[in-house]
Amino acid sequence: MNVFDLRQSAPADFACIPLEFFQDHPEPGVNFIDVGCVFDNPHHWQLAVDALTERTAHLDADFLLAMDARGFMLAGALAYRRGVGFAMARKPGKLPGEAIAIDYRHEYGSATIEIQPERIKGERVLIVDDVLATGGTIEAAATLLRRIGKDVVGAAALFDVAFFKDKRDLTMPVVTLRDV
Repeated sequence: MNVFDLRQSAPADFACIPLEFFQDHPEPGVNFIDVGCVFDNPHHWQLAVDALTERTAHLDADFLLAMDARGFMLAGALAYRRGVGFAMARKPGKLPGEAIAIDYRHEYGSATIEIQPERIKGERVLIVDDVLATGGTIEAAATLLRRIGKDVVGAAALFDVAFFKDKRDLTMPVVTLRDV
């Protein structure tokens, strides 16, 4: 094993990673999943990237859209592994140049995201985020992508909040690694 390949000593299953939750963050009543426990451990990080790469292989994407902000790290690693580019969906006012925006609802309120149409170089786009809850964020991103003529082949996230599964109406296949 070379020094940079830690996969051989990684946990056998992504479900083995201990999670950290923060009650009442960012608002009262929200039980926040801190995915930092995946990013700060090289074994967990490689396991997550390897599993996302493997489990999204059937989704014929030629480009990725990374959701603000933890989706940036995941999409960057996944894009590298897949040999494709990626762009960022961000909060309003964070992207320079021309951007298009959409307002949407999520599990604890409403928000707005923006994308830069000229940055979406592919035609078949996979949306990448850290946690899937209501699905509002990925559906908003999908709406923007479709508005500029892109095919949304699916979405991927590390964690799926099981409480919301029966309450979602998603318009694309979604790959997640673990229910919480």
